[in-house]
Amino acid sequence: MALKRTINKFALLTAAIGGIIGSGWLFGPFYAAKIAGPASILSWAIGGVLMLFIAYTFAVLTKTLPIVGGTVRFFQITYGHFVGFTFSWIAWLAWVAVTPIETLALLQYAANYLPFLMKTVNNTQELSLYGFGVAIILMFIIYVMNVKGLKFLTKSNYFIVFLKIAVPIATVIILFYSKFKFSNFYQIGGFAPMGIKNIFSALPIAGVIYSFIGYNPAIQLAAEVKNPQKALPFAIFGSLFICIILYTIIQIAFIGAVDASYIKNGWENLSFIGDTGPFAGMITALGFTWFVKILYIDAAISPYGTALVQATATTRLTYAMGQNNYLPTLFMKLNKHHTPTRAMLFNILIGIIFILPFPSWQKMVGFLVSCLVFGYVVAPLSLMAMRTIHFHKNQKHIFSKKIEFICLISFYICNLLIYWTGWSIIKKVAITFALGYLVLFLLYLIPSTKKKIKLDLDKGWWAIIYIVGITSLSYFSSFGDGINKIKFGYDFLAIAIFSIFIFYLAKIIIANRTKKIEKKLRKQKDTL
Repeated sequence: MALKRTINKFALLTAAIGGIIGSGWLFGPFYAAKIAGPASILSWAIGGVLMLFIAYTFAVLTKTLPIVGGTVRFFQITYGHFVGFTFSWIAWLAWVAVTPIETLALLQYAANYLPFLMKTVNNTQELSLYGFGVAIILMFIIYVMNVKGLKFLTKSNYFIVFLKIAVPIATVIILFYSKFKFSNFYQIGGFAPMGIKNIFSALPIAGVIYSFIGYNPAIQLAAEVKNPQKALPFAIFGSLFICIILYTIIQIAFIGAVDASYIKNGWENLSFIGDTGPFAGMITALGFTWFVKILYIDAAISPYGTALVQATATTRLTYAMGQNNYLPTLFMKLNKHHTPTRAMLFNILIGIIFILPFPSWQKMVGFLVSCLVFGYVVAPLSLMAMRTIHFHKNQKHIFSKKIEFICLISFYICNLLIYWTGWSIIKKVAITFALGYLVLFLLYLIPSTKKKIKLDLDKGWWAIIYIVGITSLSYFSSFGDGINKIKFGYDFLAIAIFSIFIFYLAKIIIANRTKKIEKKLRKQKDTL
């Protein structure tokens, strides 16, 4: 039984919007303001523009090769199993963790009226034992909803996305017309009180990139989309343009509505009663108690809707991992609704485990951003590889001169986003890579799997240099407890040189093995 093409472009657009608008709007503006002050507005604008470059490479790649679970398949097809496993492992783990982080966001807001769900640990709100139990129940409900298949999910998602857009817009209107003060943008240290550097720090740490990266469902569901050549770019770019505007306006409204007493000790010490649910706490203080009830409903629906749609997309990643023999093929089993329910159940169980070391939203989001962006380097490098070997000659858009330049810029942006998460997070990601290689080694020892997983080290040895290089640069950086040997400003140049080196190293390696890779790509294309 195979996956069917049942999703139209509007259903795909709502899936992508649903993936972007989740817990990010509920918490991101608050944490971004604490990190960058009023200049956090630029964080959302810059983050959105940077993501558009990466999205362009994904749009071209997915409409050229619309396969299930593209994030974990493209590298395996172009560079072989070693590179494929390296990046699909980290991307798969990160996307599996999105469902629990959105569930955490729901419970953190709910704790304002159900305080037993959370507990305070070192001034941070974390799940209590009761909260952990509720999280498990909510995640299993997502499993049950997915069992019913994509038709059920896409219909319910239309209503969810309507609320996801309507409630933030209503919140913005209330904040603009009740207590908006332009003085907040230049008093208390000026527009950028923590400096330009923190504008970029906010991108990964405050959840800015985490929010924009949510168009992932459009990529993973590509094999189930009608007319993917038109639907995929429509969904990817449409969702990003809508959400860049929405998030930027939300941040402007939040900054302008902050009471002066909340920031008397500086933006970095921003706090107020009810700030565990920032917008609910702020609107309660403004006296709009009737709207707070609506906000709490959205605070349940918005993250949970994102958890639902991302769980659906991530199931396709697990399915693709089975196709690549990185996970047992039993996860490719479909039910009567053409849904890989075994893969879904496995992901839910892994997600529950993720909650244990990351029991709060902000603790998990920085780690996830770094992992997710590592997974997104697949687009610029795989598209470059397809261009290098002249795959699918009748699609001339792949061979335009601008494509290679955009691929290089996108790869550079990915590396900057990873770098900005800081050494304290990157070192944990490096450990995760090491664990992945241990898993790959164990898989390779299994006789039946060993024949299927030919490591292709001749095409993939550059990945080791890449991981060691970006980790080393992070250690010497001024971000996240790095030793500050690479000063802010000069690091843009350092990352640029490193990105150019890795990009063209991978290209040279691919160029010497074009016939073998082209045959593999054409075989994959023939199965679509």
